[in-house]
Amino acid sequence: MTEQREARTPPHAEEREFDDVSEDRMRRGYLRPDFRVLAGVLPSVAFLVLNSVTSTEIAIVVSFVVSAAVFARNPGSGVIRALTVISFGVVFASAIVGLALDSGKAFVAQNMVGDFLIAVIFFGSVVIGRPMIGAIAREMVPAIKPVMAIDHAVFVKLTLINVVVNLVSGIARLFLLDALTENQYVIASRALGFPLGVAFFLYAYREITRVAIRIWPADAAPPEQWRPARR
Repeated sequence: MTEQREARTPPHAEEREFDDVSEDRMRRGYLRPDFRVLAGVLPSVAFLVLNSVTSTEIAIVVSFVVSAAVFARNPGSGVIRALTVISFGVVFASAIVGLALDSGKAFVAQNMVGDFLIAVIFFGSVVIGRPMIGAIAREMVPAIKPVMAIDHAVFVKLTLINVVVNLVSGIARLFLLDALTENQYVIASRALGFPLGVAFFLYAYREITRVAIRIWPADAAPPEQWRPARR
């Protein structure tokens, strides 16, 4: 294993200057995606299918069980894990309320509640000087910790933008929930949330990368998580 790791490491990587070629590679690099995140759509799929062929109670219970399974299979750690725990807590509370009221809408409103809750948490993190985007980015790419403080201006800006995105998403979902059936809402909510989430991720990725390139020490290799783009 040691030999394999050494073989993948470019010779004299620690001595490589951060020249134009290195900057171009880092600018065009990418972070290896974790496709386990796609499992997050399974609870919604379970609810949609079962709510169409059986009772709302069964659909809620099965969707919650699937959510619990996804949560258990993605242990994680640190800030990301804490946010996952909060999100699962919202799912759990929504399931209890939905069953108690026999209301599918009370259950599927979980992502709307999550939007507003995340907005509050992220805004609070800026107020206390520890913007959540900084904590998440430094956790995902530990190598940036020495050069990008958790309260770096780009992290503050991105965290506040995320607050706005979540507020807009939450308000839009509030109107959708009132106007649509449970199944229609689940579909429309995903159709709204997915492009917003992807757009914010790509924007944040670009902004953090640009700052990292600009301030990265000339005598340091790019973070291990970066891979040069394939030609």
